[in-house]
Amino acid sequence: MPSEIRVALPDGQHRSVAAGTSVGSVLKDWNPRGFPQYLAASWDGRPVDLSAPLSQDGHLAPLTFQDRAGRDILQHSAAHLVAKALVEAVPTALPTVGPPTDEGFYYDFDVRPLTPEDLAAVRRAIDRDVAADLAYERVEVEPAEASRLVAGNRHKLRYVAEVPVGEPVSFYRTGPFVDLCRGPHVPSTRWLAGTHILGFSAITAGGVPDGEPLQRVRGVGFPSKGELDAYLKLRTEAEARDHRSLGQRLELFSFSEEAPGFPFWHPNGMVVVRELERFVIEHFAEDGYREIRTPLMFAKSLYERSGHWAHYRENMFLTVSEGREFGWKPMNCPGSMLIFRSRDRSYRELPLRLAEFAPLHRFEPSGTLHGMTRVREFVQDDAHLFVTEEQIEEELVRLLKWIDRAFTTFRFTWSYELSKRPGQFLGDSAEWDRAEAMLEKVLKGSGIEYRTSPGEGAFYAPKIDIHVKDSLGRPWQTGTIQLDYQMPARFDLQYQGADGHLHRPVVIHRTILGSWERFFGVLLEHCNGRLPPWLSPVQVRVLPLADRHEAAASELTDRLRHAHLRAERTGASDTLSKRVRESEMDRIPYLIVLGDQEIAGGTVALRVRGEKGQKSLLETDALRRMTEAVQSRSFDP
Repeated sequence: MPSEIRVALPDGQHRSVAAGTSVGSVLKDWNPRGFPQYLAASWDGRPVDLSAPLSQDGHLAPLTFQDRAGRDILQHSAAHLVAKALVEAVPTALPTVGPPTDEGFYYDFDVRPLTPEDLAAVRRAIDRDVAADLAYERVEVEPAEASRLVAGNRHKLRYVAEVPVGEPVSFYRTGPFVDLCRGPHVPSTRWLAGTHILGFSAITAGGVPDGEPLQRVRGVGFPSKGELDAYLKLRTEAEARDHRSLGQRLELFSFSEEAPGFPFWHPNGMVVVRELERFVIEHFAEDGYREIRTPLMFAKSLYERSGHWAHYRENMFLTVSEGREFGWKPMNCPGSMLIFRSRDRSYRELPLRLAEFAPLHRFEPSGTLHGMTRVREFVQDDAHLFVTEEQIEEELVRLLKWIDRAFTTFRFTWSYELSKRPGQFLGDSAEWDRAEAMLEKVLKGSGIEYRTSPGEGAFYAPKIDIHVKDSLGRPWQTGTIQLDYQMPARFDLQYQGADGHLHRPVVIHRTILGSWERFFGVLLEHCNGRLPPWLSPVQVRVLPLADRHEAAASELTDRLRHAHLRAERTGASDTLSKRVRESEMDRIPYLIVLGDQEIAGGTVALRVRGEKGQKSLLETDALRRMTEAVQSRSFDP
């Protein structure tokens, strides 16, 4: 180990420090005012503890709760705090696994059924440990010693056995509690003042009916009690508009225990999917995209070439056929690479923009599944752009303009996150530096504010992640733009340039709305089920006042359909007030009431969602108002 090492910092500064200096010491010296907010750090794209000693040259950046990696670290630390408290409350409990999730964290225990009294004891222990400000101390031991430390926990023994040969096994000590963990963690329990247990439930290991019975404790973690209180208030409001209950009530989608994590799209939901597709396809047509379709399953050899087998295999569904191992594709890019290389290419074809709407499959752990926002099968508004070096900037600027148009349509606010090289990556650092510099150049040149997240890039490319903020102020990650030099090299992609020589293209992976499933779940909660008229499965419902008006209502419904509105009518057996109330519960944008006066005068009584009362309009005027709102993709009726 060298006696002195050189550290590159986020603002471009470099520091020379003695080998063995802790990460925290370097960051505190670099930015003493900001240091109290640092809960961990990124070292060459890999999250590390603030107490970690530096042993070689590299890039160092702080992680706060505002960073995605920082949030995950705090949530995982909170899970360990819960495990410590529960083992003290129920000494026979065996901790198994406790990962962060989109919302917070969970920890599964091999233990008897938990009781409300257990939960109260755990909460008291958490409050006590936060007040005690206990340090998280990392300990590395050899596998034999690790097996001795977890000898009474068969689950942890299995995890120790899975550690690659030659690697040490890491534990974290918090007071008297020691738990097997890769880390990193927050420096101490002071950071976990906003830890809260949401509840506990009985589950089975692996989410399968015959799996071993376990108890799952779910929770969230925040750096302060104030942030927790704000979250819980928001959560109460969000529960009232949970997309899972809205989806069931509006007959949009459902789920089944026979296919956990796989959505069932109902007819109403498919209307929304097709409209979203049409919205994106119009953009594709304007910008010269061409649609493709590639197989849903590829042999292991393809994923070995793309790098997914080494970096993503645990998230793939695998199967064996005729003695060969196959994987259900978790993303579209390898198939697009094969289409590009299926014949000779010329520079005249570039940029070549290939779009694909195909089902993708990812083996998400059962504990992370959450309605439409975390599923195992999904479809993205996906595309891969094959470009020359000279075309990169123009294509990226074009994509940023499309992002602005897309999310303005849905009345979201959004932000950008530049996710840089992770700890394990394909290719060489120079290519990554060039790609990251180009992404930064385009963001700055477009006048866009963005957050930088070291270590959060894909294993093959840095990326710009898009985070929308819904009407409740909650952030959601949707689309991504990735600038990739690695896949073209691994697939040996080439095109003939104007100079007659062969050149390597660069690939831009892009998805803007993200998956239909996740985007739809977010959108439903954003508008509390009141979808914009152009997305509403039923755009207008005709309500005849009495039986004698039903024939005229049917004729009007036909005229509305011929005008390309999704219209339906009710019967007149129920009272008008009941039918109006049901239509409001169904979130219908437009209601037309038809009685003697309207039929005689060629008018309709139009009720517009969100407006009080009804208006008497000529049928042509009502039709014009509705069609203009639909065709312009207005957010409000």
